[in-house]
Amino acid sequence: MTNPLCGENGAVYVFGPQKGVKPEERKIMDHDMLHFAAKTAEFTGKDNTQAAGAGAAGGLGFAFLSYLPNVELKSGIRIVLEAIDLEKEVMDADVVVTGEGRLDFQTAMGKVPVGVAHLAKKYDCKVVAFAGGVTEDAGKCNEEGIDAFFPIVRGVTTLDEAMHADTAKRNMALSAEQVFRLLC
Repeated sequence: MTNPLCGENGAVYVFGPQKGVKPEERKIMDHDMLHFAAKTAEFTGKDNTQAAGAGAAGGLGFAFLSYLPNVELKSGIRIVLEAIDLEKEVMDADVVVTGEGRLDFQTAMGKVPVGVAHLAKKYDCKVVAFAGGVTEDAGKCNEEGIDAFFPIVRGVTTLDEAMHADTAKRNMALSAEQVFRLLC
């Protein structure tokens, strides 16, 4: 993730809602985070509030950059893609399939599906993403290399039902079949 520490794309606004931060609490918490950053800059002589990745993991990137010596933040997806040597698999592909539980604007900010898409685009591959759910702002993923994305949930259901292994497997298979009928 490339999020700065504070602001609309920072830790509180982007990741806070996932952790239970209410909309009315965001402004106050972001202000408090900025205050902490100012005190940190006073203490360390380094201002890392706008560093790419400072807001990742609730501000952990900021803490590493500010308080540990010789830190270089690296994209988690980049490390994983290199470790599994996915590039070797993608080189001769026509279509690359990726996905996650929920595709949204955060996905476009450097999560796994977009990391995979960037690699696939290096070899002019089409990229299809599947997700349990898709939010209205997921269109940002198209701007980051995902050519098309599809939710796999096939009807009104509870989260527990949708996440049941047999249900999820069946939904994924049915959705993938339909996409590949079009592509093949």
